[in-house]
Amino acid sequence: MQDVLHLGAYPQPFLNSEKPLSQEDFLWDHECQRHVAETMEDLYVANTIFALNFFKHLANTSTTPNLFFSPWSISSTMAMVYLGARGNTADQMARVFQFNKVGVHEVPAVTPEKFTGCELMQQIQKGPYPEAILQAQAGDKIHSSFHSLSSAINASTGGYLLETVNKLFGEKSARFKEEYIQLSNKYYSTEPQALDFLECAEEARKEINSWVKTQTKGKIPDLLPEGSVDRDTKMVLVNAVYFKGKWKTPFEKKLNGLYPFRVNATQRTPVQMMYLREDLNIGYIGDLKTQILELPYTGDVSMFLLLPDEIGNMSTGLELLEREITYDKFIKWTSKDTMAEDDVEVYLPQFKLEERYELQSILRSMGLEDAFSKSQANFSGMSERNDLFLSKVFHQATVDVNEEGTEAAAGTGATMSGRTGHGGPQFVADHPFLFFILHKITKNILFFGRFVSP
Repeated sequence: MQDVLHLGAYPQPFLNSEKPLSQEDFLWDHECQRHVAETMEDLYVANTIFALNFFKHLANTSTTPNLFFSPWSISSTMAMVYLGARGNTADQMARVFQFNKVGVHEVPAVTPEKFTGCELMQQIQKGPYPEAILQAQAGDKIHSSFHSLSSAINASTGGYLLETVNKLFGEKSARFKEEYIQLSNKYYSTEPQALDFLECAEEARKEINSWVKTQTKGKIPDLLPEGSVDRDTKMVLVNAVYFKGKWKTPFEKKLNGLYPFRVNATQRTPVQMMYLREDLNIGYIGDLKTQILELPYTGDVSMFLLLPDEIGNMSTGLELLEREITYDKFIKWTSKDTMAEDDVEVYLPQFKLEERYELQSILRSMGLEDAFSKSQANFSGMSERNDLFLSKVFHQATVDVNEEGTEAAAGTGATMSGRTGHGGPQFVADHPFLFFILHKITKNILFFGRFVSP
């Protein structure tokens, strides 16, 4: 198992007080929790819109058929950079990452006579509450919301493994502000690290790779390729995330033999298929002729798959779906208005995706220009000299989709036409599909993927 830095493994609110709450205290605890819930709801909307926008830009520019990334991880890591952004740089980041969707929900002002406000409750109860609650009245909604979100995601119980490595490396001559270091540690549980890019760029690259390799126990040895940094590099952001889950209802072990996966109308690739028959949430998007299926993992996480009925002669069949997906449609498709429980037969290929991206060009195409500009970047919240700009953003995401070590009997040579006597719907993923992994408590898309070619 990897032993890496978890984003925001903070104590949960209101569980560590050494004395029982009075009725009055309880009411204000409830008010604080309501506030946190509201800001996290805003962040869910912001992160979902960003995830879909990012996916469309990535799909339009990527030279590889398969895609896999973690919008939650990218957003939370870039929020750490946003913490030090000012002026137009901050405005552009807010628009691209939808941080301007995170509204301000006021908590009543602290009045000692009435014991109101989260800050006073903290002083009274002396409990180690999340900083998101303490900062609720300070107006810093975005970072406190990410703090709460990370806490909620990492606090989830279950058999899945979700591990993240993220760090900001800056040119040592820029000198990070002590205030920024403290806030970065408080909200994101990590501190920026100064390196000598000016005189020792290659050594700095190797040091970054060594750090990532150590944090991931060797799983990611060379995140930054040769030549990716030089003496002009001022700031490098690295982000790697790994997910491996256990299905709530295990698939049978791999079916005997290989089955054809239709990459397009003329190309076939043999794959190892998994089989499951279970009561699952399934729906149909009529105007797009697309099935949607929910496959729950143990814990608070589910995989949703979007599978078009047909593929084109020289296409994947996903083009219309990718073009039409929006936030409002996403919400509708995953709701009870579209999905209902049924006895479903599922055929799903076993696959593993490990995708690596340098995000500068994608983020620039989305409107994030100044942050990458030597002359325009404003990161005066990070450095007194304000000579930092974002040189590189590296992101790597990995997912394993298999029967996950189940002890069910091996498959019995089933064909793709279904098991005898089953009258319910079938979900046969033998051609390209989209999928996303959703944290159901916070409603955040942890991962988004496109599987086209085994």
